[in-house]
Amino acid sequence: MEKKNVAILSGSLNLSAIDKSKIVKGKDGNQYLNITMMIQDKSQYGNNIWITQSQTQEEREAKTKATSLGNGAVRWVGGDITVAERNEVTNQQQQPAREEADLPF
Repeated sequence: MEKKNVAILSGSLNLSAIDKSKIVKGKDGNQYLNITMMIQDKSQYGNNIWITQSQTQEEREAKTKATSLGNGAVRWVGGDITVAERNEVTNQQQQPAREEADLPF
């Protein structure tokens, strides 16, 4: 059995602080809010995670202050946690049964 590298994080979000215009509708019809979590080695008041609303590239370049949604703490770490790799998926891979339209142009 392969040992898994796992970390347990806990925290809370201030739902009143959410910029409702940043809520997006997913393909499944559900609503989502993209968040960013920053983890530090140091802890203040028992919290070493800061949770913000994700920003667009334009907002980051303009140095717009991130909307703080809450904080949390790393509660347990086991193994070596690494940066998650993102697998790029093409449209054809996502919807293999989809046929190309026979357009006259």
